[in-house]
Amino acid sequence: MLNWQRGYQQLLKLSFPAHLVISAFLRLTLICYAQIHDAKSTVPYTDIDYKVVTDGARFILDGGTPFARHTYRYSPIMAYIQIPNIMLHPAFGKLIYSLCDLLVGQLIYALVRLEAGKATTIKKKAIISACCWLYNPLTAVISTRGSGDSFTSLFVISCIYLLVKTKDQPSNYFAVFCAGLAHGFVIHLRLYPIFFSLAYYLCLSGGPIRNSIELIQRIVVPNKQQIFLVLGTLIGFTVFTLTFYKIYGWQYLHESYFYHFVRKDVRHNFSLYFLMQYLNNSDAAEESTLFIKFLIMGPQLLLVVYLSVSFAQLRQTLPFCVFSLAFVIVTYNSVVTSQYFVWYLAVLPLCLTKFPLMSCSRCVFLLVLWICGQALWLLPAYLLEFKTWHTFNWIGLQGAVFFIINNYILTQLITNYDCKSIEITNKKRL
Repeated sequence: MLNWQRGYQQLLKLSFPAHLVISAFLRLTLICYAQIHDAKSTVPYTDIDYKVVTDGARFILDGGTPFARHTYRYSPIMAYIQIPNIMLHPAFGKLIYSLCDLLVGQLIYALVRLEAGKATTIKKKAIISACCWLYNPLTAVISTRGSGDSFTSLFVISCIYLLVKTKDQPSNYFAVFCAGLAHGFVIHLRLYPIFFSLAYYLCLSGGPIRNSIELIQRIVVPNKQQIFLVLGTLIGFTVFTLTFYKIYGWQYLHESYFYHFVRKDVRHNFSLYFLMQYLNNSDAAEESTLFIKFLIMGPQLLLVVYLSVSFAQLRQTLPFCVFSLAFVIVTYNSVVTSQYFVWYLAVLPLCLTKFPLMSCSRCVFLLVLWICGQALWLLPAYLLEFKTWHTFNWIGLQGAVFFIINNYILTQLITNYDCKSIEITNKKRL
């Protein structure tokens, strides 16, 4: 225990640039390991989506469309990013996503310091918060496997940073406009950040909302900052979307956007709704598709509105609001894979200083509970994938257990989130 404590203290003494260098080295090591692993193992380290996007990049170089690659359902930008995979080295895209990992860590460090000040203790808290991302084995593995979720997370965190930065600068419309551009661009990349829109909009409304009438007024009658946010979002989304529509036509819109509203995912995943979708995967079940979509989207939308109104009224609580929204979007989604966890793990470090009443043992308990929920699911998934056992019902049961665990964790975090001190600080500033 003493050795562990000494190691922890030595880690805290390191400067933040030193942590970035160590994190970069760790990711380079994993990328090199992936090359060896993929060459010798029948179970690849590299994500299948990375290979799909690389094939899409190859089609672009040949003068075609990335959507000629079966199952390519992303923005063409992802294929353009991975063109160096063909021209330079197959692992080049992993280097880009790992660099995005480091940039996310830099933004986390900057944002925590921005919110809390420049005291020495705050600097240590900022380093600890950033390290929770930089040294997170799950996020490091996901980016070095070739998942582009760290690229998406970079623009989500950038948007939060710009909005929080302007809390004491009401006339800084340019920063708000840039936040809108980042938000519009990231919606173009992935659809899920659109659920953050109401939170971003409300955090610029000018302070706490006292009743439902005032809420409606602040939504219907925007101030200048809200107008610049909406304008930036529309430009950021439409410029890229219309450009690729002109290049690739209807196929681009269908594969990148519309497909995700009608897709049927019957491959095993963490979702509560996996078993229901698997059992309804037949032509005879087409009539129940709309009901199933409503069943899935209904609770999501209700919680998105509730959490946005509850935690987005102040810019100081915006990071926790976005975290809770991402957590709900993933937990209640029709498809849940390990890559989706990055959506909220990237935002969680921004909130770590806001749980002063939660003990370390309590935090460890919630973390272990979250990991156990995944481990319990992985056993039947492994037996299905590699042993061909019929474990669909077992997977469905474990998906329900993981769903309950996630809801319990979110409830605990919301209960222990320190809103009162933030409200007092905000009143003093006013």
